[in-house]
Amino acid sequence: MTRLNLLSGSYTEGAGAGLKLLSFDTASGAFELVCAYGGTPDVSWIAFSPSSRTAYVTDEMAARVGAFALAADLGSATPLGYQPTGANYPCYIRLSPKGSKLAVANYGDDSVPVFAIDGATGALKADPTVLRGTQPHELGHAHWTQWSPEGDRLYAVDLGHNEVRSFPYAGGAFTGGPETAYAMPAGSGPRHLAFHPGGRFAYLWTEYANLLTALRREADGTLTRINALSALPEGFSGTSYGAHIAVNPAGDTVYVSNRGHNSIAVFSIAGDGSIGLRQIVSCGGDWPRFFILIGTHLVVANQKSDSLVSFDVAADGTLAPNGRVFALEKPVCLLPI
Repeated sequence: MTRLNLLSGSYTEGAGAGLKLLSFDTASGAFELVCAYGGTPDVSWIAFSPSSRTAYVTDEMAARVGAFALAADLGSATPLGYQPTGANYPCYIRLSPKGSKLAVANYGDDSVPVFAIDGATGALKADPTVLRGTQPHELGHAHWTQWSPEGDRLYAVDLGHNEVRSFPYAGGAFTGGPETAYAMPAGSGPRHLAFHPGGRFAYLWTEYANLLTALRREADGTLTRINALSALPEGFSGTSYGAHIAVNPAGDTVYVSNRGHNSIAVFSIAGDGSIGLRQIVSCGGDWPRFFILIGTHLVVANQKSDSLVSFDVAADGTLAPNGRVFALEKPVCLLPI
């Protein structure tokens, strides 16, 4: 039996322990709650620095991000302070390649504040660099941000302005931008993007259109469309919103989740980066805001049914439920540490 430690994030309605420590059995797919860290409300996304053992979290409803030093035995989390994000609903965070900065996506507008990190303590410093687009800021909804695989650009997905933006980055500082890396039709609502392990391709997932778009990354940082497919079954007429996306380590499969249709869609990735629909399977609960690949398992965080549901992953990437369901209040993210 092999155990893996996972941090989980949950909505808590403004109080309590949104950050928890779970133990996952990689052989059976079973979960165990190890402990809950108090004073961590409404954790909708987590980042972790192994070198300093610092967990970074969003407090989405209070418009702030915080840092916590985890004990060596993971039994406690010492608060290192919160910083305001300057706009409502910070929903995604990402550490820079060297771990010296934390980028935040603010859903409340188009802003991406980038905080410097104190190298001695791991705490977040005040007065972040704030990156924005060129359109009316209040109409934007930044929902995802991440450095390129090479670390030379920070990308941001703006659901409100229907575009992916990039900001050149070198020597620990931003050197230009914003640049439109890829634009979508009005109303598409791009939400999250995932890079292919090889860095040559990227996959953009929309919240409103339930459309997965395969993109080729160009030398100048822009993205060129390869093909695009719906993640909903033909003839579906209900309401559904795209949520999360992940590419497997082998780079031959990409997964997305549908909230409303309550499913996980599985797509093959060809050698040219194009995608093909392989499977749509029930998520085993309600409102799959997040999921994570862990070895031969895929675990879905079903927000509204308060559950983690485990699936076995076949050699071809398709999913089969293995009967493992773990009760957890409003789970919305998971991170191995």
